[in-house]
Amino acid sequence: MIIPISSITNSMIYENITEQSVIDKDLSSWWWEPLELISPEFDTNNFFSKIAVDNSNNIHIITSSDDDILGSGTDRDVFYKMFDYVTKSWSELELVSTDGSSYSENPDIAVDSTGTVHIVWLESADILGSGIDRDICYKKRTSSGWAPTELVSIESDSTSTYLAIIADSNGVAHVAWEDFADYTLADGDQDIFYKYRSAAGIWSAAKIVTEYSTLSAYNPDIQLDSQENVIITWNDLSNILGSGSDQDVFYRQLDKDFITWSPLKLISSESAATSASPCLSKGVDGMIHIVWYDYSDYEGAGSDADIFYKSYDSKLDSWSISEIVSTESTGTAFRPFIDVDGTNSVYVIWEDTTDVGGGGTGNNILFKYLDLNSHTWSSLAILTYDNTATSFTPSLAVDSLGHVHTIFMDSDASLLGSGADYDLFYKKFVGAPMQPILDEINPNPVSIGNISLSWSSVQDATNYEIYRETSQFSSTSGLTAIDTSTVTSYTDTVNATGYYYYAVVATNNYGESLVSNVEFVEVIEETSTGIFATLELGELLIFAGIVFGLQLIFFLLTITLINSKIQSTAKPKIKKKK
Repeated sequence: MIIPISSITNSMIYENITEQSVIDKDLSSWWWEPLELISPEFDTNNFFSKIAVDNSNNIHIITSSDDDILGSGTDRDVFYKMFDYVTKSWSELELVSTDGSSYSENPDIAVDSTGTVHIVWLESADILGSGIDRDICYKKRTSSGWAPTELVSIESDSTSTYLAIIADSNGVAHVAWEDFADYTLADGDQDIFYKYRSAAGIWSAAKIVTEYSTLSAYNPDIQLDSQENVIITWNDLSNILGSGSDQDVFYRQLDKDFITWSPLKLISSESAATSASPCLSKGVDGMIHIVWYDYSDYEGAGSDADIFYKSYDSKLDSWSISEIVSTESTGTAFRPFIDVDGTNSVYVIWEDTTDVGGGGTGNNILFKYLDLNSHTWSSLAILTYDNTATSFTPSLAVDSLGHVHTIFMDSDASLLGSGADYDLFYKKFVGAPMQPILDEINPNPVSIGNISLSWSSVQDATNYEIYRETSQFSSTSGLTAIDTSTVTSYTDTVNATGYYYYAVVATNNYGESLVSNVEFVEVIEETSTGIFATLELGELLIFAGIVFGLQLIFFLLTITLINSKIQSTAKPKIKKKK
């Protein structure tokens, strides 16, 4: 039996390798790109606007304006714009509210997994038999264009107001809104209602969310948990669950069967003052995250409004304790917005009256993020430090690369030639990718031919560069990548024996990561075939020992049997008679 033995063992190789440390996601080196004007087409004011990002990293923006463009007339209308991630360009402006001749405003937007855009807004025009009171209208946009307008609040005979929309993985759109309608268990004050639109385009009947409420409810927001149960939150004046007579933030869940409601739950339980304008987001681990503004002097926050944060673990059915986000704020903090990226970094943006010492004394847009691994909040970022007028109504969305896209309104006439009206601006938080982790190469040693590599996925990477050298290295400076991959695996082919060292670098449009840890592989000549080709030295020795032992036992048994046979067949001696 021939057993190939390498002159260098794996343990000897590992002793000579110093692996680089692999860091967690570090946003401290990221930066804000320059401000961009999104609404150059408008000569009059823009109003409430929202942003969404689809699975292809295209950016979708919905806004409203009084400007008479695209045949919209002088009433307020809803408009749409998209940034194409591939072409890196903004689309032409599109008119959404094509049916009405009265105010269309306060839109919200969601994009499902197929790229279909779902939009809702408040409509004052008497369309589709809605009457002259304000109602909720809906429209969707596919690759074929805009579908006809649909009436959502068909059961309402009163004024519908603030609204929110989310879309699930099946293309079902879920809508929550405020309404004064005395419908089902409503009692004539303002309540929160909910409806969903099936993928086939059928609207459900309206359901009241706040049947336990005795006073008016406001500012609904809607989200889906990891099981796609519907999460709805709002603020309410009712003194229920021991909340007191001030406004508090409440929460309910509708199971994905669209029938079973969870009990009412109080979120702002630590607050002793007004809590309002809740905003929800969901992490990749299914955790629900919420922010709202609160006047409670909690944890030394003071009696002015601050931004509060909590998270909800659906597995434990438990809310975390309240945390104050706006710790640096000395004024009023309100209108918060939240989103979570694929690594569970939480991003919060809000409007604040704090004088930040920049170019003006108007409201500013402030931003922070939370690292959930260390559970530490970042330092404050001021998006409008150089603005000389008022900035308001921020919104944000995070793409699959972890980049944060924000929009907000500003009345500064000096900004990018926007004029003295309220205009819509865009700013993006970006950075180079995090460091990937290269997996240990197996098998090792390996015969001449293919070598399989794999490494960790990096959220903010678009490509991976693969490096191969015949000696240890810790930097790719001066080296040339052997290939580039868009996935987290690669098969290399080598035609000569020796030791080969590999590393991977993640890249995107903003730079490249630190080099990954370096892994080696020994390539040897294929000296045997069959079942022995893939066995290690120790395994071969054990196998050889077993074979030798079996042969020895067989030999001894054979000798024993032969001797026994000889003895059994031998003739006995016969004595002669005397």
